[in-house]
Amino acid sequence: MKKNLMALPLDIYDQIVVYFQSPDFRQIIFLARVISYSISVILIFSIIILVSRARAIWWMQESLDSFRKLKLPDKIKKDWQKINNRLEKDDEASLKLAVVEADQMLDEVLKRMGLEGKDMGERLEQMGSQQFKSYDGVLEAHRLRDLIIHQKDLMVTKEQAQIAVAEYEESLKELEVL
Repeated sequence: MKKNLMALPLDIYDQIVVYFQSPDFRQIIFLARVISYSISVILIFSIIILVSRARAIWWMQESLDSFRKLKLPDKIKKDWQKINNRLEKDDEASLKLAVVEADQMLDEVLKRMGLEGKDMGERLEQMGSQQFKSYDGVLEAHRLRDLIIHQKDLMVTKEQAQIAVAEYEESLKELEVL
């Protein structure tokens, strides 16, 4: 009986060694490696995505801070008042001019933020709807501006002009310029 008790730990040890050397255990280790590598790859891609988004947000914030330092919002507020004065007039030429000037103002802000592109449409695409909440509204207002520029006989109502200018105003407020 004593001999069996002494051999018991050695038997358990031998069984553990045999199990670790068995093909079943190697399959478990292989599966664990595959799972851990997969999780590592997913986490690395997630970190890359989060860092790139954080960098984009930081860049946008830095651009806005540079506006504040240059005192551009004061000039923009004066120009914005001129646009609002044009909206109060009832003649169609003033309404069209208000939309075009509001578009030019936002385009200038986007250029000063460092967004590149041959036109405002390309600069807006760089911002995207995730970073720029008023993206869709500005895109519609920009389409109206394009129609005004390219179709000289286009009739613009006061309501259309007010909606378009309101979209530009919302975007400038979102960018903390107004």
